[in-house]
Amino acid sequence: MTQYKVIAGAFHIKGFQPDGDSIRFQAANPSHWDFFKWGTPADKAAKKKQLRIEAIDALETHYEGYHQPRAFALAALEAMLEILRIDAVTYSLSLTQVVDANDGKAGFIASASIDRFGRPVSYVFPKNAKLTDGAVMDSSELPVEDSVNFQLAREGLVYPTFYTTTDRVFAEKIRAVVARARATKRGIWSIDRTSDFTLLDIRTLQEDNLIFPKLFRRLVGFYENYSDFNKLEEYMKKQRDNLVLWDGAKKKSLADLMTFEGRRIRMSTPVEDILFSPK
Repeated sequence: MTQYKVIAGAFHIKGFQPDGDSIRFQAANPSHWDFFKWGTPADKAAKKKQLRIEAIDALETHYEGYHQPRAFALAALEAMLEILRIDAVTYSLSLTQVVDANDGKAGFIASASIDRFGRPVSYVFPKNAKLTDGAVMDSSELPVEDSVNFQLAREGLVYPTFYTTTDRVFAEKIRAVVARARATKRGIWSIDRTSDFTLLDIRTLQEDNLIFPKLFRRLVGFYENYSDFNKLEEYMKKQRDNLVLWDGAKKKSLADLMTFEGRRIRMSTPVEDILFSPK
């Protein structure tokens, strides 16, 4: 089973650009970072580390100058901040940066690895979680139901996003609450269009079509580099995602799960059935 290091510390958003699946964290005892293999000394030395919150993907508030429908993007962030007891938040006019906040609130993370950007891949917990600083726990012990990750997925505020490295025990639990949220059309599932949408232009992508964030990021890349819409299918097939489906089937890219009919795009595979390979 995967081994997770539990680290107590404080969460910070003031002066940063958090969203519903990322936040800064400062360990109370920096020696706990020795548990991990770091890519660079600078990543390890950073006091307030950017986290990558495992198994979920929130709508983009600011990606390469673009955003997804802001109501749901901010809803995920605000829900996370409420769980962590961070309040009195003031945003910049563009809603991309936190100008002021009552942050530095205590809590925990449980992390098993560092990604290639130097971010601890983490489950995030509020102060009242029954965890012990410095403990090492496996997936049979960690109370994932108390995590921000699980709660945001349960409320339908984020998309499930699994990697081949995601612990299957936790993925199963998140898949279960996502299934219920989808069935009851909770949160994003009331207007999710990932399975069938028409791509008219970059404005509709930002304002109207609520889709899986990974797919959104791919489509932003297309608009940034191509002017001919007819090249979309070719572009998508070039993206080597090296996917593994929940049933074990392997696919080269999201395009292998999609059909293209003019500007209409369909993807019948539910996002929770896709495992991405870490890059």
